[in-house]
Amino acid sequence: MTNCARLQCVDLSVEPDCYNLSIVRGTLNRFEVVLTDGFGKAVAINNDTIDFVVKDDPGGSVVFSKSNGPGEHSDPGQGESTFEVDETDTASASETALTHWVYEVRRTTVTGDLFVHITGNFVVRPTI
Repeated sequence: MTNCARLQCVDLSVEPDCYNLSIVRGTLNRFEVVLTDGFGKAVAINNDTIDFVVKDDPGGSVVFSKSNGPGEHSDPGQGESTFEVDETDTASASETALTHWVYEVRRTTVTGDLFVHITGNFVVRPTI
């Protein structure tokens, strides 16, 4: 039996990449995401479902979501999936002030494991 105090251990915490997004209310926006393993290497998503989920607050209510299943990714071998946020998705955002939401890009594997790969603020600017 080894004594943990004598081991030279390193804590490892793999957290989602964080990117803030800002779009204009009522416009069409296309986002291509690339999922990586935490070390910058693309993860093959051939058999996985990728979700783009926008919430009003962290842990809050879903404002809208998009989902791409197997066969719907732009380049699954390179971890790439594309989502379109259209005019109807941001219709509930303020017409006169910034709206601050949050988003996550989630991967559900064929075995049901769930991973959050990307997260950040989702800011909707009013139409000018």
